Amino acid sequence: MSKKKTIKRPVAANEVFATLRQMYGAGGSLPEIMPTAFDFLNDQLGGWRTGLHLIGGEPGCGKTSFALFNAAVAARAGHPVLYLSFDVEARLLVLKLLCQQAGLDSRAVLDGTVEQAAFEAALTAHGDDFERISVLEAEATLAAEAVEAMAHERMAASGGKAILVIIDYLQIWAAGARQFSEFRHEIGKLMTAMRRLALRLDSPVLAISSQNRQRQGEAVLGSLEGTSDLEYSADSVSFLINVERPSSGRNYAHPDDVAAKSRSVSINLRKNRFGETGSRVVKFLPQTGAFDEETVRRAPEN
Repeated sequence: MSKKKTIKRPVAANEVFATLRQMYGAGGSLPEIMPTAFDFLNDQLGGWRTGLHLIGGEPGCGKTSFALFNAAVAARAGHPVLYLSFDVEARLLVLKLLCQQAGLDSRAVLDGTVEQAAFEAALTAHGDDFERISVLEAEATLAAEAVEAMAHERMAASGGKAILVIIDYLQIWAAGARQFSEFRHEIGKLMTAMRRLALRLDSPVLAISSQNRQRQGEAVLGSLEGTSDLEYSADSVSFLINVERPSSGRNYAHPDDVAAKSRSVSINLRKNRFGETGSRVVKFLPQTGAFDEETVRRAPEN
């Protein structure tokens, strides 16, 4: 016997006043908003609010490092994190996170040339924060319902009211679910499921997206790979873009001696249901996978 589907009735706008007063009025209990890892995004988005947030970019621009950087900030603020990795095994992902947070050269760790004292110190220093970050080597057949169950479990274990769910990355997950339907349909279904997940958990979902070949490396909504449902379903869409030369033709330069080991990356917020859009150039250090939000100045003209 099939279940009857509950149909919601329309409500008069003033019927919502009691809820608004309880949440936003005098003495109201506003929901705690998770901080992002960047002052720029905290200013524009107000932090990771409940909803679906996309981060796009070409291969090698630092999308996974960006996601890990935000995972660490959320964990330090006391929030649980559920990281679904469809691309990288858990061991390497946690190593990447450790090097990023401890300032270790990941290549030196992999080659066995890192100082063991520094490595052990990093493990000791970050044990408590990393306990809040759960990493799953996810299969592409993973069901959204299973993700919700895992998220609730982590929230209950930590006593947290919200959780940061990270998906790395969307297109691999959608491709694994495809059987007879078109890829764009699977992407659309997955986006709908992830936005519903965010609302049911009252938490942010941060999902990495690849770009199509035609617009790769451009900070435009039409570059997201799969379907236009990506840009319409998301509450915010940002792009990481490798900066080589500004439109004026002058090079960017860093004001310190780390310049040779870093590169400029632009964070471009192109959709924001919560406020304004904009861009900020930050420094990315590939050796450690860390970001630095110091102002990047222009090199003087010759």
